[in-house]
Amino acid sequence: MKKVIILYDSLYGNTKKVAMSLSRGIEEGGVFVDTNHIKDFKINQLKNYDVIGIGGPTHFHGASKPIKSFLNKIKDLNMENKQGFAFETKTDFRLAGSAAKRIMRYLKKMKCEIINTIITGIVIDKEGPLQENTLNTMESLGLRLSNKINNSKEGETIENRF
Repeated sequence: MKKVIILYDSLYGNTKKVAMSLSRGIEEGGVFVDTNHIKDFKINQLKNYDVIGIGGPTHFHGASKPIKSFLNKIKDLNMENKQGFAFETKTDFRLAGSAAKRIMRYLKKMKCEIINTIITGIVIDKEGPLQENTLNTMESLGLRLSNKINNSKEGETIENRF
């Protein structure tokens, strides 16, 4: 059985909710998942997982400071033969930027096979709440991700924005 780690940073709790919903969906698909805040995770444990999901809130058009710091700590790790995906929360404003774009760049730099396009949960206001039905949708996407994880073929991705 493949093992997934979902790591997140969350300032107001919205990104944590998205991470937990993705986890529930992936577990529903029969895949083992651990979910941790980045400050509570020991980087040397990454080697124990087959799939790495990293997410954070979009702050000032990009990733939050804790996510940037975390990514800098892991950027030189070789995660070849591992899969990865990035997720984020942000407002629905065309100039909002993207935390997940930076995360995706680092996953690629670490040689992860990217199994999904960026997953975005939209927050209504700076502090939330999340857009209606986001958590249900994220759980459904997690289930689809579990199918992808269990039956992955190189080059396939799932494209969604919620």
